[in-house]
Amino acid sequence: MISREKTSDGQYDLFSGDHFVYRAIMTNDWEKTDEEIIRFYNARGESERLFDEMNNDFCWKKMPFSFLQENTVFMIIMAICRNLYHFLINFISKKVDFVKPYYRLKKFIYRFIVVPVKWVRRGRQDILKLFSSRGYHLVLE
Repeated sequence: MISREKTSDGQYDLFSGDHFVYRAIMTNDWEKTDEEIIRFYNARGESERLFDEMNNDFCWKKMPFSFLQENTVFMIIMAICRNLYHFLINFISKKVDFVKPYYRLKKFIYRFIVVPVKWVRRGRQDILKLFSSRGYHLVLE
């Protein structure tokens, strides 16, 4: 199956000589329709993205143990951590506008978690002072 689409900027391609983007999916499945093949291909891409996220954000790239049973438990725990992370980021992104639900872990850490703070003692109380103009208080409401 081959498809073509006009480029948004109308710029000509050096190799094809026209202003189209060509896409092709090669398969030997004659029973599925074109739409079913595209959906299957997109689902495969989604699973590749999931493995990329697990490898890079949740340490699946380098297993910490020498034995399969221990690494299996580690992978399951990291998968649970990923689910908790997605629940947390969806919750926070509804409360504040500077966190988006599609942020990866590293971007979330640098945009939300890493904040300069200082403990200040006033009137026999320790107060945590945030040096940020962002609305972190909205998460607690």
